Amino acid sequence: MLKAQKNSTRSWTLMPLTSLCLAIALIMPGSPLAADGDGGGGRKCRGGSTDARFDGAAFPQPEVRQSHRGVLRTTLHACIATNEMLDQNAQPPEIAEIHSPTFEGTIPGPTLEVEPGDKLSILLVNDLPANPPGERDNFYPHDENTLNLHTHGLTVSPLGISDNIFREMKPGTTNLIEVDIPNDHPSGTYWFHTHKHGSVTYQFLGGMAGFLIVKGAAGTLDTVPEVAAAKDVPMAFQVIRSTNDGQVVFVHEQAQQFGTFPFPTDIPPPTPEQQGLWSTYGLDGGPTVAPDGSFTGPPSRFSYTTNGVANPTLHMRPGEVQRWRLLNATDGDNLQLVLVANEEGKEGLGLNVVAMDAITVPKTYRLEPGDPLVMGPGQRMDVMVKAGKPGTYLLQTLDTNSGVVQASVSPYRDKQFPNGIDPRTRVSRHSNDFPVPCPSLGGSPSDCKPGQFAYPVTLATIEVSGEAKEMDLPADPLPTPKGLPPIATMVNRTPAAVRNVVFEICGDVPQFKPFVSLPSCGWYFAKYDATYWGGTPFYNLQMMRDADDVGQPTGDPDMPRINFKKEGLFDPTQPLFPDMIAGNYEEWTVYNRSFSDHPFHLHQNHVLITKINGITLPQPEWHDTLNVPAAVCVNDLGCTNPQNINNLPPGSITFRTYFNPVTVGCFVAHCHTINHEDIGMMQRMDILPARGAPSGCKLDDTAALPIIDRLLASRSNFQICSAPRQSRSISYSPTAAAN
Repeated sequence: MLKAQKNSTRSWTLMPLTSLCLAIALIMPGSPLAADGDGGGGRKCRGGSTDARFDGAAFPQPEVRQSHRGVLRTTLHACIATNEMLDQNAQPPEIAEIHSPTFEGTIPGPTLEVEPGDKLSILLVNDLPANPPGERDNFYPHDENTLNLHTHGLTVSPLGISDNIFREMKPGTTNLIEVDIPNDHPSGTYWFHTHKHGSVTYQFLGGMAGFLIVKGAAGTLDTVPEVAAAKDVPMAFQVIRSTNDGQVVFVHEQAQQFGTFPFPTDIPPPTPEQQGLWSTYGLDGGPTVAPDGSFTGPPSRFSYTTNGVANPTLHMRPGEVQRWRLLNATDGDNLQLVLVANEEGKEGLGLNVVAMDAITVPKTYRLEPGDPLVMGPGQRMDVMVKAGKPGTYLLQTLDTNSGVVQASVSPYRDKQFPNGIDPRTRVSRHSNDFPVPCPSLGGSPSDCKPGQFAYPVTLATIEVSGEAKEMDLPADPLPTPKGLPPIATMVNRTPAAVRNVVFEICGDVPQFKPFVSLPSCGWYFAKYDATYWGGTPFYNLQMMRDADDVGQPTGDPDMPRINFKKEGLFDPTQPLFPDMIAGNYEEWTVYNRSFSDHPFHLHQNHVLITKINGITLPQPEWHDTLNVPAAVCVNDLGCTNPQNINNLPPGSITFRTYFNPVTVGCFVAHCHTINHEDIGMMQRMDILPARGAPSGCKLDDTAALPIIDRLLASRSNFQICSAPRQSRSISYSPTAAAN
């Protein structure tokens, strides 16, 4: 875990651009790099303090890098760092070293703080090791050390060297990223993370993410007196994983299915092909297994962290109000947050939601103590917390697996919906090869043994003590954010298009196939053959596709529908829809035909949620990421008994969205359960400047740019060349316009 670092503003000193530096800067992407002396293992980075036994004297906070005179210029150094973690999977928990991919050596990376109208200018230096040779390729996950960067939630251009997730930043390269933030951009809590398709899970497991906070917009929450007076506390929740020897490892190369089956305790045990995609972390949370099926050692390690520390302590005074910026930066965990008293019979504290996914809400959502606030992967919630009586309180996430806890994906509550909109079990289904807190999926809290790491998981401890400091919570209504159409316009405007998208999961394991065989599965299994998966078949499909593409019926029960027109898995060369036009308003419904939630994330443009599972929200909600509820298991809230997915109503969300003209180009929408996204639960989206006009999307970022002037212009702002990086080349996208 990482100790708190002092907040600071990063500044750069003038460096003369010598002829040596100029020669290095002009090395073209793809050209051979000079010998580096590191044996191809990448460059290690020092990180910061690595004291996993953080003493709680100060709540840990990432380093802050702020813009200056309209520009935030900084470097993000991607490197393998050695840090310490509290292994919560060990009995008893123990301190262990991990060696993980990071930004700047810290977990999480630095916080970037900007204002509307600023330019975010980043040199991303990829000093991760070279990608291993001979990996299974094509659409099977590979090249785990290739990066790019996504500014999650920002309404900015997706083209060129801006928020372009189609770029590939290979090990040994330095890459310029420039994001122009519009003058009317809403302030709020955003974040950045890697987004190289197929590699993101691995990078998330090491902690490669950080806050991106926009402050100072018109109509901003920051100007509300009660908010401005409150201490501002960002909290990034991450699950950091490693093998027992401290290595963050990549996928199982021989896997032919998403999760391991038969189970490792079955006779015979699973063959190498039956071991799941992430069985490199141990089968079903147990010991790791060798290709011959034998157990090789103790279980893998994991830690639920808040700002890089397991269960840090935050101090408040009685009556004090703080603003907490909550970020679910896990690779796929649904969080169900409550703030409970660590004393029997004493009431906990309520969470007061004032912003969701960066956008200020019209009226505070006031959750009573013990009422869980659901955060899907990728979501942010700004909450105001008023400390109560002196004592110890625990910020915890509750059991998502057993069905004991029922919660809504929306924080809306009223007399009609006292427990929220359609509360249900918030299952977040992994492959089960990653260890999880007890109980496991479908289990019971009674299954958990004394000393076993189990729900509820404490993410932070809140100590309320000292002299009282009576403060007020903000009064409603809250200010309306600028830069988004009014809610009334969004709801009342006739949409230019009505679209339907669906998450579908297909499995070909005989024991489960009768329950999950959707009409689309047979045809898409034939389409996505061994060639698609890098030479070896893969018998699970995590699809996101056009729900109005229904194919043609047949009389064959194994392939009931054929000839679908569009892709079911991610194809970077094809947009899902050909007619998304800048300036248009559209209505979408996203369906979920599976037994677990899928967090839907649309890049570039926020969406206004109007319905959940067909139920109209009394107050529509702005989001960029929201869980699409699982299929509705009638009379079985936890979906614990085998049921045929074809007989169940799908879960759904319905939203309106406006395509801001600044976002013309190509980007993606996807499930933010990252190991679903990495194997294809994603689609390309193009916004056209006008009907029939090209989006400007170009996927090839290896062509040359006229970069000399830009390097000369920026030499006083970036360390273009320094001793540790003299052999690195600089990579640009050909789609960038001159600035």
